[in-house]
Amino acid sequence: MKIIALSEANILSIHSMAIIAAAGEKGISVHKIAELTNCSKHHLFKVVETLAKSGLAYSTRGPLGGFHLKKPADQINLLEIYESLNGTVNIDELCFNKNKEETNYIFFDHLCHELSMKFVNYLTTTKLSDIMHRANFMVK
Repeated sequence: MKIIALSEANILSIHSMAIIAAAGEKGISVHKIAELTNCSKHHLFKVVETLAKSGLAYSTRGPLGGFHLKKPADQINLLEIYESLNGTVNIDELCFNKNKEETNYIFFDHLCHELSMKFVNYLTTTKLSDIMHRANFMVK
């Protein structure tokens, strides 16, 4: 049982960006990323296209084409990647819906907020360059 979980798309977006960063200037194809991550290339293509539309990556065509980072890995934090799929994180609504009078959260509101803030802080302070070394072995 998972208590706190990210969607497959969120996990793929972060892994894909790390792999794209590790691939460097030569770039990498969606087919190769799907092979490395053992995921559906169709689902991955949608995720990577979303990353491209958000301005984090771009693609080149041709036999040597593939996806590349739009800016250096040390200028991309994980929150940008997360928000490209989910929209802007609103700190005021991390645990509550628009109706903050809901009593469903009364026992867990502090814990929920604390855990959410830790997660958002991690995403904000962690740069793509901090995690891309974990993907270096995959693209060699």
